[in-house]
Amino acid sequence: MASPSVPTPILATTLPTGKKARQVFVAYSYKLYSTPDYRSVYKRVGKAFDVEFVFADEKITNLHILQKIANFIREAQFAIYDISGWNPNVTLELGLSLGYGERAYIAFDPTKTPVDDVPADLRGLDRLQYTSYSELETGVARLISQEFPPEKKEDPIAELRGQVLGVLDQTPGLSRSAVATALGISPELASFVLGQMVGTELDTRGEKRGRRYYPTGRAP
Repeated sequence: MASPSVPTPILATTLPTGKKARQVFVAYSYKLYSTPDYRSVYKRVGKAFDVEFVFADEKITNLHILQKIANFIREAQFAIYDISGWNPNVTLELGLSLGYGERAYIAFDPTKTPVDDVPADLRGLDRLQYTSYSELETGVARLISQEFPPEKKEDPIAELRGQVLGVLDQTPGLSRSAVATALGISPELASFVLGQMVGTELDTRGEKRGRRYYPTGRAP
C-alpha cells in the first residue's frame, strides 16, 4: 500500500535572508481606507526620503499569498502595521512579523480603534497614532527620518581637493589667493588644502607670495 502523501506546508521553510535597502512593508485594512488616499501618504514620504513602501497587492507572484507576504516581511528593513479596525489579515501579518523576530511598528486611528481595545503587549510597541492623513504623514515621515537618517556628506577636505583640481585644470598657475577667491573660501583654508596636494596632485612654481599652482605635469 502506498504511503499517504504529506501535505505541503503553506509557508516554505526557505525564506529570503537578504534585506532590501530602504524598503518598508506596509499592511492596512483595504476595507477601512480608500486605497488611493491612504497610499498617497506613503508615496509622498517615499519620494521625499527615497524609500520604497511595499504593499502586498502591488506585486504579482506565483507564490501563495501568505508566502508572498512572508517574503516581503523578511526582505523589508521593518514594517508598519495599521491595526485600525482590527482587520484580521493585518493582525495575522503582524503576528508573522513578530514570530520571525522582525522589527514592527504599529499605526492606528483611535477614533476607529480605542487604545483600550489594543492588547497590552501591543501597546508596548512603538506606534504611530493619528486621526487624519496629514497626521499619519507627519508620523511616517518622522519614523523614516529616524530609521533612514541622511547619509553623511563626503569628507569636506576631499571635496575641496576636487574643487581645487577643477579650478586649476581650467586655469593653471593661479596663486593661493586666486584659488581661495575662485572657491569662496578663506586664504588660510586654501593654503591648507593646497599644501596637502603639493607633491601628489599639484606642482608649484615660485616662492612664498609669488607661488603658483598647477596640476601635476602641467607646470611650465
